[in-house]
Amino acid sequence: MKEGFRGILTDVKEESKVILTGIPYDNNASVGKGASKAPERLRELSLHLPPLTRDGIDISDCKVYDMGDILYRGEGCEAYFKVIEEQAFAMLCPNKLNLFIGGDHSVAIPLQRAFLSFAKKHNKKAAIIHIDAHPDICDIYEDSPYSHACPIKRAIDYGYDMKDILLIGMRGFELQEIQYFEKHPELEVYSSSYIQEKGISKVVQRIKEKFQEDYWVYLSYDIDANDPCYAPGTGTPEPFGLKSLDVLNIILSIFKEVDVQAMDLVEIAPPLDCNDITSWLGLKTLYEIFNILKVRRKEE
Repeated sequence: MKEGFRGILTDVKEESKVILTGIPYDNNASVGKGASKAPERLRELSLHLPPLTRDGIDISDCKVYDMGDILYRGEGCEAYFKVIEEQAFAMLCPNKLNLFIGGDHSVAIPLQRAFLSFAKKHNKKAAIIHIDAHPDICDIYEDSPYSHACPIKRAIDYGYDMKDILLIGMRGFELQEIQYFEKHPELEVYSSSYIQEKGISKVVQRIKEKFQEDYWVYLSYDIDANDPCYAPGTGTPEPFGLKSLDVLNIILSIFKEVDVQAMDLVEIAPPLDCNDITSWLGLKTLYEIFNILKVRRKEE
């Protein structure tokens, strides 16, 4: 068991509400590297955090079981992603938050494939909510189908229905992505501009309408959905982004309204950060989620 998460870490998997796995890999990042350091850094910082929310609510009942890291051992990207997919599928537990800390966003490719099999095994529909500055729906980027610009396209290729994917926070696009959206209007995209103009309520209402009892949701959270003034430590910072409180409120509303069974937190790059601002944002967001889980799991 890894060290971290003071006051909420447990070595008894059965009593946990969160199963944590690190994926320290950033070989598929296209600009700034460093996201491979995030699992270690978030664990380190969590040792300084008491089990309390921003409002002083005790979350010590929301126990975290740390599975450690799925390490890259030089086997090549495709082989490593097969390892991630197989290990993640074996780790996934129903009615817990299966939490994966990357890593660049490409780690979502094998994770989302594993989640699709996991949902089918339990007779559930698999949905993806993708919170990001970028839609990540490139087919090939920098000569690779496994780039961090490709997870949503790979998810569609692997069998996710386009109507079961919802994208939030977009403001940085490739031309091939715009062309893809023009051909597939069934894909729902809520850009940063839309949210800044309309607020978050319409997005939250749409999520609630789309993903009800027969759905299990995979939430993919790229820290660069936040404006760089809130999250400077990321490999592809994108201007004109969302306020951190808006992103937090969207995420908390998702956990309140739909059944999130798995989540990734990706693209935090500690070597590119300033005073751990971005790492703290990701970590404190998790603690707010843990409070929702504490209440939700008691009701189930």
